[in-house]
Amino acid sequence: MNPGTIRKQFMLRSSDIRSDEFAALFTQLYGNLYAGIPPLGEGIAIGGVYGRFEGMSVRRMQYQGDFTIVLPAPQDEITFVLPTAGKIIFDHRGESIGGAQVGLAVDKLDIRSVRITEGHAQCGMSIRRAAFAERLSTLLEKPLAAPIRFAPRVDLGNPAFQGIRALLELATGTEFDQLINTGLLMPVRLQEMLVDALLETWPHNYSEALRSPVPAIAPRHVKAAMAYLREHPERQVSGSELAGRANVSLRALQDGFRRFTGTSIVGYQRQVRLEQAREMLARGEGGSVAEVALRHGFSNAGRFTQYFQQAFGVSPALIRRR
Repeated sequence: MNPGTIRKQFMLRSSDIRSDEFAALFTQLYGNLYAGIPPLGEGIAIGGVYGRFEGMSVRRMQYQGDFTIVLPAPQDEITFVLPTAGKIIFDHRGESIGGAQVGLAVDKLDIRSVRITEGHAQCGMSIRRAAFAERLSTLLEKPLAAPIRFAPRVDLGNPAFQGIRALLELATGTEFDQLINTGLLMPVRLQEMLVDALLETWPHNYSEALRSPVPAIAPRHVKAAMAYLREHPERQVSGSELAGRANVSLRALQDGFRRFTGTSIVGYQRQVRLEQAREMLARGEGGSVAEVALRHGFSNAGRFTQYFQQAFGVSPALIRRR
């Protein structure tokens, strides 16, 4: 691989090089995103493996010397760190400290700096948030009502995390290069394996929903209200009006929705609109994205795109292009 070529996909390996040499090579490969980070200073050495693929990075690194990096512009990825030695400290909504038995999940939108100390070594990965949203909406068979939030700290002594370690060792091993180069394992397949392993193993706000059995059949008044919302996605129906149509109290209807749909009346109505809009976009019907949004009760196309991306992990424009 030519170090001067900027590529979406690369694998960087070093046994032990000075931090300035590593940074220069990393910047050439990665582009200008990290070009503005100042030198780390004398006596800092970096070794290990760093791989970057479309929408994902994997790494197994070790560091000599203590230093702090102020990170560049935020990225919409979630970083998972499984330390094997020393400490790593993120300025992430306050301090998040990872050690040999403490794994970290940090939102890269909120990371301001990271400090490496005490001979830190780690394996880890960064995966775009949209990959989790897209997979979750498929597994749950509905749009996401809120962004996914992973537990910021986990006990790496739990045997469940050994599977994630094993996948990372595969992804950073020399055997992986051969699998990629021969086409036996595509990076997207590795990302799917890691996403599924993290969703199953690392606690998050949808863990219970993934484990929960299918809810019992909803009572008649809830089914009637659900049917009305599906038949009139463009209407702004209040909870009180919907309760009157179902001939129950507003509180009974609200409780029924939370129990049998897992969300509020407003949340369910939004899910219905997003599902129907996605189907229309996928069929290439309904005009532009803004027109499809308006047909389904979203007067603000920008807000519709935001909800859509959160719910399905992809933009509505991409769904239409597909």
